[in-house]
Amino acid sequence: MTRSNRLAILVALVLLVVAAGTVFATRAPQADGQPAGNQQDGDEEAPPDAEAIQHAIDRLDENEITVDEGVFTDLAGRYGLGGAVRLSAWASQTGLSVDELAGMRDTGGTDGVPMGWGRLAKDLREQGFDVRPGIGSIMGGGRGPGEDPPGQARNSDD
Repeated sequence: MTRSNRLAILVALVLLVVAAGTVFATRAPQADGQPAGNQQDGDEEAPPDAEAIQHAIDRLDENEITVDEGVFTDLAGRYGLGGAVRLSAWASQTGLSVDELAGMRDTGGTDGVPMGWGRLAKDLREQGFDVRPGIGSIMGGGRGPGEDPPGQARNSDD
């Protein structure tokens, strides 16, 4: 094999690798209606079973948050179990009704679309309420009130 043939083969291989890399780099991800990694709180999952709902109600009760089982079950069907716990806890902490908080979640974004739990918690904190998007301190295994989760920087005026 002559030097010019080897050089031609090398150039052809380099062009093939560049073309394949370009195809893979510019390939658009398949949109399924929701960004990857943002599936939470039962958006497309089966609704929580009665045992999970009762466990959550018991944990809320242990944290001195009383909920109506029927209302809580409806919330869990609409927002997932975590969403129902958040709404119930935040209603207890803020004095706002669960319906008011749910309305803020559903249409409270600046463009009228639903906002995330973190954004809703931030909006409530800006109104003077001390709420957090996490539910670990209620559901167990989390930190207590006033303790930040590890790895999350909080902007605080304290």
